[in-house]
Amino acid sequence: MSNSIAPKGRAAFAAFAWRLRGRLYCWIRRTGAVPTRTELGNHCHATVTRVGEALRFLADAHALVLDDSGEILMAHPFSAVPTPYRVETPAGAYRANCAWDAIAIPLLLGTEGRTPTTCPQSGARFELVVARGGVRPRGAVVRFAVPVRRFWDDIGFT
Repeated sequence: MSNSIAPKGRAAFAAFAWRLRGRLYCWIRRTGAVPTRTELGNHCHATVTRVGEALRFLADAHALVLDDSGEILMAHPFSAVPTPYRVETPAGAYRANCAWDAIAIPLLLGTEGRTPTTCPQSGARFELVVARGGVRPRGAVVRFAVPVRRFWDDIGFT
């Protein structure tokens, strides 16, 4: 978005972008999938260009991650692409970006969930379960590959 736009116009654009993010999360909750710019534009009665600009604004604010073509790659904790972390809940199935996000999805949705996966270190199969206010297996560890302060250096790797 150009800095030549008057402050009132920038505020209106920012408000649109944050409302769009809300609609995005409603879509994901309902369908289990991350929409394309076109789908989101049709849903919000906005042009693909305006949606793309709003998504770029949100990506610059670290509210989501775009791929090289400007489509949504990650709307934390949800992934737009298949990962080893498919979260199954009573509300539906969702893709998580990592084990941490697989725990976050059921909590965000206010439900229980399970994620069959494998340990990246040992290769052992196990199931992350969020239920009754806790996470199982007891003693499971989620390891971050980089310090939190460096997450956005390469969020896809993190």
